[in-house]
Amino acid sequence: MAISAAGKFRDTATFGFELEFLMLFRGSGTTDPLRLEKGEQQRRVPHPIQEEPGDLTDDGDGPHEVHTKRLQYFGREIAKKLTDAGIITSYRRRAHPEDVEIPESEDEEPGLGDFDEFRYSSYKQNAIVPEETMIWTDPAANGRRMTVKPEAQAGYFWLGLEFVSKAHKYRDFDIAKSDLDTVCKVLRANYAVSINVGKDTADRSSRCATHVHWGISGAEYDLVTVKRILTLMWVAEEKLMRLHATWRQDATKYAALLQKGTNMATACPLTCPDWTNKPGTGNWVREMDQNVPPKVQRSLHREQPKIRWLWRAETVSDLASLVGEVTKLRRASVAITELLPATSNFIGKVRRSQLNTIEFRHMQGSLNPTLIAAWIEVTAEIMCRCIESPPEDFSSFMTDVADCVADENGTEQELLSKLGVRREACLIFRDFNQQQLDEEANPMISRFLPDPYDGRDRGASRAGRSPSHDR
Repeated sequence: MAISAAGKFRDTATFGFELEFLMLFRGSGTTDPLRLEKGEQQRRVPHPIQEEPGDLTDDGDGPHEVHTKRLQYFGREIAKKLTDAGIITSYRRRAHPEDVEIPESEDEEPGLGDFDEFRYSSYKQNAIVPEETMIWTDPAANGRRMTVKPEAQAGYFWLGLEFVSKAHKYRDFDIAKSDLDTVCKVLRANYAVSINVGKDTADRSSRCATHVHWGISGAEYDLVTVKRILTLMWVAEEKLMRLHATWRQDATKYAALLQKGTNMATACPLTCPDWTNKPGTGNWVREMDQNVPPKVQRSLHREQPKIRWLWRAETVSDLASLVGEVTKLRRASVAITELLPATSNFIGKVRRSQLNTIEFRHMQGSLNPTLIAAWIEVTAEIMCRCIESPPEDFSSFMTDVADCVADENGTEQELLSKLGVRREACLIFRDFNQQQLDEEANPMISRFLPDPYDGRDRGASRAGRSPSHDR
């Protein structure tokens, strides 16, 4: 079976992406040059580090006020540079819609998946927003988020920011890739930008990530489609993670892998639906039999039939409970909480919005447009097969995927081929192998991303590696 994203999916799919990054700036009046730590292989700071205006803050400002003013000033400056380069971008205080944008209860609710049509104006334009999980900004947090704040030399400070794209139509993917290329070049050419200077603690990480949201225009996700996506990722996710930096496998706080950190993985009795002990029977059994081959249905995880749990779920809330993160029901690596209404009281619903998207949160931070676009293509093929395939074809497809995953000698390249990913995109992941991505995530090796226009970057000095691999 060969289903391509060139069919119905290509005409209806919409997507958006989020790029997290950190930037280093100089405090007003700082004259001491930045000193790199011993052992770093970065030979020079790639760009002059910008200094904040002398009148930006005053002596009466507390840490939170200083940080907020800096975010607003530099966030607006970055948005202007992107706009000047042809990528219309604004600065927003939050990544998600403000409370004033929440639909009134009497308003007509948007259909699941109408990412390009629904009423939130926030996603009709690109935005630079603060990334609050990487840098503490909340004065009510009593310092809890300060534990992951990257440390800077005296006189310098880091800002955690995020580029949130507008909603793109997948049929215009080539245009979106061109925009992505410009965004990455502008950020890397004008700022001391990093994706790896964050640090980890026992239960959280301030390292950067890349997220991809998928919706469908003019149609709705149905529950079977959502179950298919979660079933496919439950089976294939571990091997797919070989495409990304290894540290992402342990990022359980904000991207819990389905088989490692979710409620259903641990069979958490406090957060899983009470029927998980005895799923029983019903119409869901027929749907599961149509879509999932017996060998996958019978597979056990910690001696329990977790696939059957997915298909037993009667609502999106049930599924969100199963794939939530254990301690706070936060977002898993495949996040579906944006399918819930903005007014939902689901405990893991941290955004007061209904974006009607399914979000893939697997990828490490990156400002390399080629690699990001390749991962978007992978997620597109996953979505395509789960949306378009007739039940018998999807069941056959799942058999092929399960066999590939079970083969100890099977490679991630073979899995990508099973998914239908273009050969050109597959080869990109060979260039960006996992060892290289782990090196890039190590701040002792790569703190700053080099200017993509500068042929003298650090990649040129590595044996057997061309500079283009680091861009």
